[in-house]
Amino acid sequence: MAHERDDGRLNIPLRTASQHSDSSQSTRYSELLDEDISEYFYAIEDDVEQANNQYRVADAPQGFNDVAHTIGKRKRSKEAEPEDQPPRRVQRKTIQESPSRPHSESSHETFTTASSAQGQSSSPARPGMALSPARLTTEADAYAEPRWYRPRPTPSGVSTSPTKKHTSSSTKPFGSTQSALTASASVDHTHIASASIGSSVLTLPDALQPVRTGHVLPVRQSHASPAAVTPISPAARTSSASRAPRSSTTSHALQTPHEPASYHTDGPHVSAVHAPPAAAAGSSGSTSYATAATPSDPSSITSPLSASSTASPFKSAKSSRSTTTQPIFVMPEDWRPPEPVVIGHAGKWQSTINGLPWGAQWEFARYVNMGFKAESLDRGILLDSHLVNKNAEAAPEVTKIIERYTKAAKDATERGEGAEDPFATAYEREQSVRLPWEELDREEDILSKHLHGAIGCNEDQEFLAQDPDWYGGRIHFTAQLHKDKGNDAFRFVLDRPVLGSSNRFARRFGSRRFVRVRVHKDLLRNAIELREYFKQPFVIGGAVFRAFYAKEQNVFLFRTNERVVVHDKGVLSVGPPAPTRDAKRDFSLMDFLNWHNNLELNSEQTIVKWAARFALGLSNSVPGIRVQPMHVLFEDDIICDSFRGPGKPPSEMEMTDGCGFANRAVMRALKAKFPAWQEEPTAIQCRIGGAKGLLLVRHGLSDEQEEHPTVWLRPSQLKIKYTPHSLRERILPSDADPAWLTIDVLRASRMNTPIRLSVETITNLAENGVPYDRFRDLFQVDLEGRIDPLLKYDTPEDMIFLWHAISREGRVILSRMAREAVGIARAAGYVTEDYDDELEDEDEDGLNGLDEALKEQSSAWWEDPVSGQPSSLEETCLTLLDSGFTPKTCSVLEAKLREVARKAVTTFQSKYRFIVPMSCSAFIVPDPFGVLGPNEIHVKCSRRAFVDIEGRLTDIVIGDVLVTRHPCKVPTDVQKVKAVFHARLRHYCDVIVVSTQSHMYKGRSLDRHLASLTGGGDYDGDTLQVFWDPRIVSSFREPDPEVSATEPPTVKACLVKDSTLVSAFLDATRSVPEEYKVFMLQEYLLGALRGDFHVSTYSTWWEKSTYTQGYSHPETVFLAYMFCAALDGLKTGVSVSPTAFAEHRKKWQQGVLAWKAQDEKSKDKRYKGDQYKSYNVKFLRRKVASSFIMDVLQRQVKDACDAQLGRIERQLGSGKDLPGACRRCKEDQVICDACDRDLAAPWLNARQRALQLRADGKGDMWDELVRIEAHVQAMHQAAMDRKRSTSFRAGGSGEYDAGGSPLKNGVKESAPFTRLPIEKRQDILREQSKRFHAEPRDLRYFDDPTTIKASCAYFYDHRVKGWDRFPWDVATRGLCEIKAKATGSSKTLSGDFYRWMAVSPVYLRQHMPKT
Repeated sequence: MAHERDDGRLNIPLRTASQHSDSSQSTRYSELLDEDISEYFYAIEDDVEQANNQYRVADAPQGFNDVAHTIGKRKRSKEAEPEDQPPRRVQRKTIQESPSRPHSESSHETFTTASSAQGQSSSPARPGMALSPARLTTEADAYAEPRWYRPRPTPSGVSTSPTKKHTSSSTKPFGSTQSALTASASVDHTHIASASIGSSVLTLPDALQPVRTGHVLPVRQSHASPAAVTPISPAARTSSASRAPRSSTTSHALQTPHEPASYHTDGPHVSAVHAPPAAAAGSSGSTSYATAATPSDPSSITSPLSASSTASPFKSAKSSRSTTTQPIFVMPEDWRPPEPVVIGHAGKWQSTINGLPWGAQWEFARYVNMGFKAESLDRGILLDSHLVNKNAEAAPEVTKIIERYTKAAKDATERGEGAEDPFATAYEREQSVRLPWEELDREEDILSKHLHGAIGCNEDQEFLAQDPDWYGGRIHFTAQLHKDKGNDAFRFVLDRPVLGSSNRFARRFGSRRFVRVRVHKDLLRNAIELREYFKQPFVIGGAVFRAFYAKEQNVFLFRTNERVVVHDKGVLSVGPPAPTRDAKRDFSLMDFLNWHNNLELNSEQTIVKWAARFALGLSNSVPGIRVQPMHVLFEDDIICDSFRGPGKPPSEMEMTDGCGFANRAVMRALKAKFPAWQEEPTAIQCRIGGAKGLLLVRHGLSDEQEEHPTVWLRPSQLKIKYTPHSLRERILPSDADPAWLTIDVLRASRMNTPIRLSVETITNLAENGVPYDRFRDLFQVDLEGRIDPLLKYDTPEDMIFLWHAISREGRVILSRMAREAVGIARAAGYVTEDYDDELEDEDEDGLNGLDEALKEQSSAWWEDPVSGQPSSLEETCLTLLDSGFTPKTCSVLEAKLREVARKAVTTFQSKYRFIVPMSCSAFIVPDPFGVLGPNEIHVKCSRRAFVDIEGRLTDIVIGDVLVTRHPCKVPTDVQKVKAVFHARLRHYCDVIVVSTQSHMYKGRSLDRHLASLTGGGDYDGDTLQVFWDPRIVSSFREPDPEVSATEPPTVKACLVKDSTLVSAFLDATRSVPEEYKVFMLQEYLLGALRGDFHVSTYSTWWEKSTYTQGYSHPETVFLAYMFCAALDGLKTGVSVSPTAFAEHRKKWQQGVLAWKAQDEKSKDKRYKGDQYKSYNVKFLRRKVASSFIMDVLQRQVKDACDAQLGRIERQLGSGKDLPGACRRCKEDQVICDACDRDLAAPWLNARQRALQLRADGKGDMWDELVRIEAHVQAMHQAAMDRKRSTSFRAGGSGEYDAGGSPLKNGVKESAPFTRLPIEKRQDILREQSKRFHAEPRDLRYFDDPTTIKASCAYFYDHRVKGWDRFPWDVATRGLCEIKAKATGSSKTLSGDFYRWMAVSPVYLRQHMPKT
């Protein structure tokens, strides 16, 4: 504790050894961290010229030895200095080591104010002052040696002139042309007024005196949320009243972390000091709640940046330092908690509804949210026995109740609904996969009895005896956010829950506690308004939810233990939890946040990274196995030999960054858990405790080490601490939550071969010397290899190869498995990530696959179980082929096959992704034994799947290879290395092992690992691509890493970084109410709602610069690194300054790349010549003399694709010359050759038999045929009428534009049938097939009229239309059965068997046509 001396200054006792923070992370540098970093120390700059030239404080980006680190994982840039000169060092000394340091005013370390420089100093000049750990501003600063840095700029709009007055007395500016060091000490959350160095007492200049009572910062505040206040500079925080006695309350303000205010640097200023926290009057530190709701006015919400959004955030474009921001966490005295957003509250009936199962509660809220008037309900209905039972019965009953009160009841009657559905059994399989109610019942039943019952890995528990591998968290409660047309207010749309993937949070707390809100990208432009909106509590039915994380276009809500309070006139507010709540199950939002990432235990994290860690709990994962805390062990990272320390090394020098170990006991248990895996995995991407990344199998362990499943985690993997102990001593506590002990599996290692090139990789290879004609040869071989098998169907054997080719083209079997393996498709390997979108890095958090098909209509791509018609083109072709149809005799098969072939060509042409036969990709892992030399890799497959240069199949790659990964934007992102075989690595299959030694270039060490040179990668799950085609490798010129492997210094000048530590936040908010603390944290947790589009924008600008100025041009390299900085921005706390972005946009916004636009010409009538017809945007002109690979390739690919499209049209027709109505065939006879006699036979035969019976006086059969024919004709006419309709409503597709209209892939509310979302098309066709098969009823002569009706529909359509899809839409299964039986060698097969059938590889090898 600090105590006040007689002279008003504070004594600060130094911390004892027992209070030291243990930050050791690795053997290579952990010893350097034993000394307590919180001791106050001096930094002595050896370079006097630098010290005199730059006034810096220790709140800039992480660094050491005058090395400016980059943002993300790219290489840091070294300042110009002779290579043979040793790096400049900073001598570190503590106060205890130099107690008698002279106070020389002439020393360049002297602490001098601007006022004193003018002879107006109010205090004597003081020497450099000690730095408090609470003032360290980056994670690395907590470890690194102190350095001199540029001072924090002052917020724009705040003058530093001594004559400028902000308060009742003149403000003394702080700053000097001399070098100085500034620090502040924090004791008991109160800033120190003064202290003397010699006696361990610090004195702060007047400019840094704390804000005093009564000086409330200016606030503009709306009714809906607290105001955001303009950041206040230190110079503006001094007043004559600042020397008044301190009061118990102090005003608090917030500077938005993710959109920091712009700053100017007219003169040197010191870092802003955190204001002390204060408790709201009468709060006593407890959570405060609103007592009434008032209308919010979104337009009145003021941005924290509104007062200073125009000034530049950096001093000059030549600066190599990024602007570092630190918010001032100050609570305004009149702050009130945000009012709740009410969604689907049922008014007076809500308390009754609260007693129903959660599924019924959600459904009532959903219908009320859609406009249903809840007051029309009555108590008797709500107490119906069907509602008070389980979800599986109660939730569907809600729909029936709503229909009784709405027009939907009448519509249901007209549709023949309300009675028992005769087709319910047919849909059971699909509904069992997507309907959530039974699963929700099971989950809630288990969770009510077993707190951790849904986490998984409970196979030894009695309650899972029937299904030991069961786990929970698979029900998705989702919503959408959009704005109504003509209305500025946001509006929620609740979706019907569906089954989907699982994550740690949902398994631990239950699916019902989470809601995912999908935000349309257009709304992200209203970033500040959107963030303020999601800071409010949300009342959904009778439950309170609060936002705790945002990722891309998703916001995640957590159900808290707060209760909804109903006031007079139905006004709602959020109140504290009921006294009877179960503390083990019902969490507040702060309880939940601390359960996952405890603020106190992780106080050395930056608050931006603290917020980013919540992605770990939301990762799409499957529980693997559970380990014991004593079997989660510490393993040091391997650090580059050239690292001199102290502190945390940069990521590119952590040679094992993100990759730990697991013994074979782990891998064997996982293989047993996931039988879909072909092999025992070599590595898995996973989450365990607070760690993420890869676990690589550790071979060569003793039997004792293999006795229990054990993992070894490295410091680079550990993102969250769960104990106060050092990581080396203990990673997880002995009483760790079972969720932390479970290995959550994202993906297992697998070797993909061959792989496809991307545009970025093509550009890199071409710019580094690979001849253009090599790419031409590759795409021609690939294109022909895909199209040729689709156009060969002359013999019966050809039909089998055609079936196989279509199945492979559409990935049919994998698609079927992925549809049925809901939630585990990624972990089981059914989904192969093919990164077509080069704007995104690999799915590090596992959040990209958040089940797009979370819709309330039919599941995407499932076949119609009534008609038997598959949904996808490829599966339709397979169904017709294996029934005996051929493209030559079946018009519908010909049309479908034509579209399959066309789609293959157009996809090829638009994406330029063609196969390189001699290539592969897999997880990249560091050498576990250290046997690989520099620039060596080891590539081995578990099967003989590689093609060598002689055309032979092999399982090993030997020789020179090229390696790369995404993103691939600078010349050095492709590296040439040597693939070797080492006996000790023979068991490491299906991964790419790289050396842990520093990468070399022409005999010179680059002091970094290989992965960091390929798109800034690491080893936490990144995949590496390997190419060994000698025609590519031999011509590749290795780029000089000095040119592009290092981030340009100008990049940092364009960035603003929030490097606030969690400890600083805690210091500033100790005494504030919990709800205000949550409100402040949400500013970071919702950081993804910043509304910027810098990632895609900088990628586009990089493409333009590559084309116009050249691939290696400095500005092209600069834009590539700006892209990387924007990509990693949410994790690093970095954003692009508005001024820099405006300058870049001014230069690069205009113009269109011709090679990209040419592919759209045929689709877009706006094009005319070299410009857009409507927008008059000209194509960019290349300024470099050489041709550009994509210009050349675009023309070559277009010519080749046009030739293939012409070939397809010649063989399969154009689709425009469809036959018309047949005038030759009679109603009782087939005459023309175009009619399939097999399909018409059942109808004609039945007709002939009925005529015979009628002639014998038995006309009942004829009457039934007349009824059947009338029904078929009526259905046919309805289908034709539907086709003549110009558009269909796409409502309910699940995604909305900013105006509130349903939207899917750009399709508005009304659209042609073929452009509707697949779910909507399926629903229309399914409704048609159900009506077709439902009538006529009560037939005596036809127990199963399916075949007769199918035949009738075909023959009638042939005579009146000629050819149409109608018969196939309603009776595919019936027509296929007719054809199969007509071939004479058919076999009836169950659908459960059929969907997993494939052509045997043995048959394919034996009968493969010779080429």
